[in-house]
Parts: sequence; structure tokens; C-alpha cells
Amino acid sequence: MLFKLLLSSVLLFSILSSTEYPKTFSKLGTPLYKSLKPISQYSDIELLKEKILNYEKEVRKSIAHGFDVDKSKDKKEIKKYLFELRKLQKSYDYLLHLLHDNINKAIDNKDYKLFLKLTSYEFDGLLKNSNLRNRSIEFYKKNSKKKRIRFLDKKIKREKLIEETSKIFYNEVVNSTYDPYSKTDSTKTVVIDTEKMGKYIYVTLRNKNIYDVTVSVKARYKNITESANTPKVIVLKAKSTKNYTKLQLGSGPSSYGYSYSWIIGDIDAVHDDSYNYRLPYAKGASYAVSQAYNTIHTHKGQSKYAIDFAMDEGTKIYAARGGVVVKTKSDSNIGGYSDEFAKHANYVMIAHSDGTFANYGHLKRNGVTVRVGDVVQRGYALGYSGNTGYSSGPHLHFSVFSAVSAEKTDTIAIRFDSQRGVVQEPVEGVFYTAK
Repeated sequence: MLFKLLLSSVLLFSILSSTEYPKTFSKLGTPLYKSLKPISQYSDIELLKEKILNYEKEVRKSIAHGFDVDKSKDKKEIKKYLFELRKLQKSYDYLLHLLHDNINKAIDNKDYKLFLKLTSYEFDGLLKNSNLRNRSIEFYKKNSKKKRIRFLDKKIKREKLIEETSKIFYNEVVNSTYDPYSKTDSTKTVVIDTEKMGKYIYVTLRNKNIYDVTVSVKARYKNITESANTPKVIVLKAKSTKNYTKLQLGSGPSSYGYSYSWIIGDIDAVHDDSYNYRLPYAKGASYAVSQAYNTIHTHKGQSKYAIDFAMDEGTKIYAARGGVVVKTKSDSNIGGYSDEFAKHANYVMIAHSDGTFANYGHLKRNGVTVRVGDVVQRGYALGYSGNTGYSSGPHLHFSVFSAVSAEKTDTIAIRFDSQRGVVQEPVEGVFYTAK
């Protein structure tokens, strides 16, 4: 019996690898058919064995039916085939659920041997859940010296790359310190100032940037009392100074100092969800979305709601919304699809009136035509698209984001005006014409 099952699997795999998949409903069917080979690797796990064998039978039946439908074009059979695929999708989803449930149990039981077995094969959907992925990566890092897993090594590398890219476009956290006995660093753009008056010290925070920032402060005191209700996180508006706290010196020797970090943006900013953005290219021009929201590639985490528009290098780009230019970079001529290129992306960043920001990324070298401090209107020319930084080809990376803490920003889902109406959510592969 076991020999027959193995022979059946071998024959099926040879069919799958040598024969084109059915063309009818290929977007739904092909990923399911391709998943069979990695999923079948788990058939020696008792809880999954029977369900995997049943799934294999469903796949075989569905492929045969799909090829018949391709030939006959019979409407009734097409409908039946679609029903089969939907049923197959449910079986796949349930298998994935069981697999993830077993991964969680392996982590709970510190069973690294089982964990290795469950995470050794890459296929669509595995560890897609961010909580389980993070938990798995943490467990793997603690045990990876015993044996490494290529799939998880790739996941870790990709997560690190996305984090590095996010730092450049969004999450660049600046860490600083303040020591009253050291000389002030004039290059700092967010600074702590103090003034001693008698037995009191008055502490202020100053933001030299032309954009709002959110600051997190940690104090170090000896024989000093801080004013009650001193905040640990504070928002500083652009080019502003704010009273932070009041310190009272105790009797005897005393000392104090601060470590603090800050990030671009105001954590209290609220995006104007009623605003429809302009497509960021010439009026009447059409470009396809090459990567939409929440993809398995790079648009996830802080970049979840970024959009990529495929366009030739040197395509003129325009402001999707008016605001103030707060950051630019245009000195790079380096790009490629690996982590070494992440820091080389050219970009324009614009602050909006509601406290959010837009980023126009991967621009060409010397492809920025605005300056920091410029006030631009909707539709104003900003520069030229390119292929710099972490990029697999010429395109424009566009996103709107805001701060959610002193260490993190998040992208925001937005809407676009187009010649065919309002685009609620861009779809990969679809061309949109700027209005």
C-alpha cells in the first residue's frame, strides 16, 4: 500500500512538473497545484497524513477536470470546475491552519526537531501570519546553532532588508544624549537645553527641523526631583521650542543627564481620509501598478500601504498632494535587488497639512527638481523616476505615512483620482490614467 502511494505521488509530481496547468481559472488553480509538492513533504506527520492524501486526490481530480474544461469550454463544466477549485482552496486553507497550529505547539513544547520538519519547505502562505512568523523567527534564532533552515534564513534576511529600507523611507530613529557638562553638538537637529536658576533647573526641548517630530526621553537623576507628570514622549512642532520639565536640586552633590530618541512626524496627527490623491505622474499618462498594498514582496510591515508604479527611468513625477518639501536625496546612481543597495535610494519627502508625509522613492541620480523648504501645490513637478536603492527595475515607489510612536511610522491606505473615477485600492497589473 505504501509503495502504491509513493508511486502515485511520483507519477503525479512528474505530471505536474512536465505538463502545463489548466488555463481556466489559472490564477486560482495554479498556486494550489504548485503547493502540493511541498505540502506532501508533511505526510509523515500523523495528524496531517490522511488530510494530505485526500488533498492529493482532490488535486489530481481537479487538474484532469481543468484540462477537459480547457478543451470543451462547456459552461456547466466551467461552473463545476470553479466549485471544485473553491473547495480545493478550503482544503488548502485548512491544511495550512493545521500546519501553523503544529508549529505553535512545537514552539510551546520547545520541540526543535518537529519545528525543523514543519518549517523546512517554502510555499505560499507558510508563516504569512505576522505573529506566528515573528514567534517562529525568535524560536529559530535561539536554536539555529543546532541546525539551520534555509527557508527561515531567507525570511530573516528579507525582514532585515525591509527594516533597513523602511528606516531610509520612514523609520529613521535618531538617538542622542544630553550631558550638562559636555559641549553642545551643533549638528543635532533636536536638542535639550537647560537653564539653572537657584535651586531649580528648567529643561526645554528644541526642534530645529522644518517638520514635526516625536521624541522619547529617558532621564538619569541623582539627588534631583523632577516635576510631577513629566511626559516620557513629547511632540515638537517644526522649528519650535517647548518647556519639558522643571528639576529641583536636593541638598548635597547632584547630577543629571538624558538619553533621547526621535522620529519624523507627530503621533497625534490624523490623516484626512476624505482626501483623494492625484496620481503622481503627468495628466493623461497611464502607468501600471507593479506592486500594490500588502504584498509578499516588500510592501508589508511599515510599507504595507506603499504603491509601486512601473515606469521608464526619467519619467517626470508630480506631487500627489500639496505640502512642504522636508527631505530629498539625489546623489545616488546605485540600485539592485539586495540588501547592499537599500541605503542608496533617492527620494523626495513632502509634509502635508494634516501632519502626514508622502514619499516618492527610487528617483534617478540628480532627478530631484525641488529643494528642502519649497512649498509645492498638488500637481507640481518634483523630479524624475529611476531605479536607485533596493529596486528590481525602474519604477516609482509612492506612499503616505505618519508617526505612530517615537520609534515607528506606518503607511496609510489612500485613494486616488483617475480618469475613470476614484481608485479605492490600486490593483497590481492595472493601468491608471492621471486626471
